[in-house]
Amino acid sequence: MEQRADSAAGAPAPSGEGAIAAEAHVDELKAEIARLRARIAELESAPPRQDSRAGVEEQVLAPIVGQHGHDYLAALVHHAPNIFFIKDLEHRYVAISRLAAQYQQTTPEKALGCTERDVFPAEIAEKMIAEEVEVISSGKPLEYEQELPHPDGTRYFYTIKFPIYDKEGAPLGVGAFVTDLTDLKRSELDRLSMKEQVIRAQQAALRELSTPLVPLAPGVLAMPLVGAIDSVRAREILETLLEGISQQSAHTAILDITGVRYVDTQIANALVSAARAARLLGARVVITGITPAVAQTLVSLESRLDGIVTLGTLASGISYAMRARGNTSKMPAGQGSPAASSGVL
Repeated sequence: MEQRADSAAGAPAPSGEGAIAAEAHVDELKAEIARLRARIAELESAPPRQDSRAGVEEQVLAPIVGQHGHDYLAALVHHAPNIFFIKDLEHRYVAISRLAAQYQQTTPEKALGCTERDVFPAEIAEKMIAEEVEVISSGKPLEYEQELPHPDGTRYFYTIKFPIYDKEGAPLGVGAFVTDLTDLKRSELDRLSMKEQVIRAQQAALRELSTPLVPLAPGVLAMPLVGAIDSVRAREILETLLEGISQQSAHTAILDITGVRYVDTQIANALVSAARAARLLGARVVITGITPAVAQTLVSLESRLDGIVTLGTLASGISYAMRARGNTSKMPAGQGSPAASSGVL
């Protein structure tokens, strides 16, 4: 050890330029160490960064905005082309877009600090507040459609309300995006209304085709029936027949059932009812196209068939009606054309 110390003491000292360079390098290392220690102390003294409910808090503004960050966010809220607002835990507006304020017929400045109770009727306001309480308590967004009164009529909206939190994850209030669906809804209602009109027109056309009422001469109408007759069509036959008799002051109406495939007791009753109703309006009903099977069905009816003229063909029915035109008195039942092999029930 003594030999090493002696040899170190006997070593030649650095030259002047070398000593200066060594000292400068040492000073740089000391300065760097000091900076690192200061940075470590700064990081240790900073509060721990908290996670939000959506995960680690993310930076939403670029560092270049600097002190103008608030201006950018305010401009976003102010100029958003949709309905947007934020409410605190007391349900007061703390941020609201210009469009949202316009729907409330006010300005953003006047809307801030207000609640639903200051804007909407009590029933609607309490419903909105209950929805926001649910959003905050559940921590989940709420989506729904609603109708709200407006000076230009009821308007329809699609609303999304969601909870918002501070950096520590504590609830701050409720945010909302609202879309006005009124124009879309009204267009849909117009389409439905037009569709219903088309359906009604088609149904009317079908009724006219299924129950055609043909004027043959002044005071004489004919209704040729084809196909099956159910209860609905039987009612339409009765309505069309009575309306035609009333409008044209007809004294004779011919119901031709040559094209009716099947006549059961229900259909026969409907025809008899139509004839009786026509008699109440002062007109007689002639049923033509009677087959043997139909005749049996009519005879089997327990109700009386007085005043109903039955003839074999439509031609004989028309001939009967033409003769009835010249007779001012009502022709009694049973005066069908013998030449046409008519029968009267």
